Amino acid sequence: MASIHYPTQRRPRDAFAESPIQTLRRDHDMIRKLADKFFNGHSLDVRHQAAEQLLRAVYTHSRLEESVFYPGVRKIEPNLVAHFEEEHLNVDDMLAVLQDMHLGEARADGLMRDMIEALLAHIREEEEELFPMLELANLDLSAIALEMQMFEANLVHMQARFGKLGVRH
Repeated sequence: MASIHYPTQRRPRDAFAESPIQTLRRDHDMIRKLADKFFNGHSLDVRHQAAEQLLRAVYTHSRLEESVFYPGVRKIEPNLVAHFEEEHLNVDDMLAVLQDMHLGEARADGLMRDMIEALLAHIREEEEELFPMLELANLDLSAIALEMQMFEANLVHMQARFGKLGVRH
């Protein structure tokens, strides 16, 4: 009996090749774009939408870094990772306050601006200090990449199942 050969579906070569650093840079780019929309939006609605999206993006990104990425790369530069974790605590505190506020409140705008400025400074530090260090270490970060993908998918699933990260209007 002749065997039948079925065509196999092959995933694109780079489908799972994104490194943790590429993933975080992608998140950073999105945060910068949303920050720009917040700062330069021509209407209150655009600014509020950008703020809501930014709060969700920061929440997800922070959980990903704090739960998977930092523990995975701590051995390379423990003091620098500890510094970034401290910065995260500061941003997380502002994020928690903003989530309980109405975006139309007078102090929400100032707190949002403070959080964005802290975020942008943190992003610059990560991209200029930590990421180059990790790239020079030439480590195999594929296990961290896979764990990050699973963590993020699980987090998004839980947010969808139990409700979005709430921001009051």
